[in-house]
Amino acid sequence: MNRRHWAGVAALAVATLAIAGCTSGGGTGTGGEDAGDPVAGGTLTWGVPAEPSAGGIDPMVASAIAAEVIYSMAYDTLLTRDDDGTIEPALATEWEQTDETTWVFQLRDDVTFADGTPFDAGDVVYSFETRKDGGTNATYLSLMDSVEATGDYEVTFHFSAPDGTFLDAVSARQTFLIVSEEAYGNATEEERQTTSVGTGAYQVTEWNQGVSVTMEKNENYWGEEPYIDTIVFELYPDENTLLAAVQQGSVQAASFIDGSLAQQAASSGFTLGEAAFRQNLAVYVNPESGPLADVDVRRAFSLALDRQAIVDTAMLGNAGISFVPPAGDPGATDATKLPYHERDVDEAKRLLEEAGQPNPEITLSYMGDVAAAHHPVYEMMQQQLAEAGITLNLKATPLAEISPIFTTGESWTDLVAIPGSPRASAAFYLEPVLLEGGVYNHWDGNPDAEKARELLQQAKSATSPEEYNDLVAQLAT
Repeated sequence: MNRRHWAGVAALAVATLAIAGCTSGGGTGTGGEDAGDPVAGGTLTWGVPAEPSAGGIDPMVASAIAAEVIYSMAYDTLLTRDDDGTIEPALATEWEQTDETTWVFQLRDDVTFADGTPFDAGDVVYSFETRKDGGTNATYLSLMDSVEATGDYEVTFHFSAPDGTFLDAVSARQTFLIVSEEAYGNATEEERQTTSVGTGAYQVTEWNQGVSVTMEKNENYWGEEPYIDTIVFELYPDENTLLAAVQQGSVQAASFIDGSLAQQAASSGFTLGEAAFRQNLAVYVNPESGPLADVDVRRAFSLALDRQAIVDTAMLGNAGISFVPPAGDPGATDATKLPYHERDVDEAKRLLEEAGQPNPEITLSYMGDVAAAHHPVYEMMQQQLAEAGITLNLKATPLAEISPIFTTGESWTDLVAIPGSPRASAAFYLEPVLLEGGVYNHWDGNPDAEKARELLQQAKSATSPEEYNDLVAQLAT
């Protein structure tokens, strides 16, 4: 597989680690020999902890990360990003902002869908109009007035106002995938959710529910030809069973949510891939009452945390320090340079004394019945905060009780930890925290929040990518 699509396969979940066999030829990958040169052909069996759920693999409605991994190899976007976050061509070769509310894209003229039908501007128009009419991520197109084919291979987007998030959205692999107007438009709902007809490197040819999803190499693929003929995603809901399959050699690659299991596989001779930072573990603050109503207590809390130690120890090195957008996201800010993010226990103690609260007690609620791999994070936070005199009471709470917080905006006491799903733009991570009606917004009357809200609106209305990036950086600070 070429590098871009291999990266797409590896990014499965928060702290997910890709494990791949490291032998050449027909080896099982448990030996430790050099990988050697890639060999064309063959089948890769990839063990995964979950299969696509609601919406299947329909790129217009599916939202599960398990589905994203699959449909991002079956379909393409207009633009893409390299590992550094730089926007690059995909189905579009050139793009230009002709004025503040108009974008023009030039498309490839040598692309066909997997069924052999040609790709052109009509498919792009159909894909975006279908999204705007109610598909997932329709909110990203709230300012789009229209999209039209202004040539066989040219598409023009018209907006009612400048939209600083548009380039992020069309280059994100979970947002605006291009479908065939003919194949997708004529397919049944079941066909859309269980098979694919895209322009991507691989296409879904079989889905055995509860067992596996099979993808075959697209012989009509326009990009660099992949090495592998077939990829079989085998379902292993129990990660210990998956580890056994890895060690026995019945799967050649695997993705683990539990980093300790991935490291056990690596100790057997498999290659540990780079951590895929696809989901953030955010701790949201409710400053309306209790110790955290005092800004100095909030600052002290932040200063008492050693974030790098949490990454290295609690997450076994399989994470990154971030502020709202997760580490590795193109819109992520270097959080180590933000105010109050570098550990300083003495300053934390000073601020607590100044606030008249040298030994505050703060409650952190977290999902006790899911995401067990995250629990060491909270325990390490508790230990670090104690060094500054802060008592952190950990409240293991069922997901069913926490879910109203992120679905209907129910309030919480002090702090709540909630894993976040991927977003196409840095601005969309911040909306729930700052905007009126946002599920995590408890900052009414806070002057800094008011200023941040103004910067957020300016960023969303930026007239150029450069202006947008500058405003997002100011907003994080």
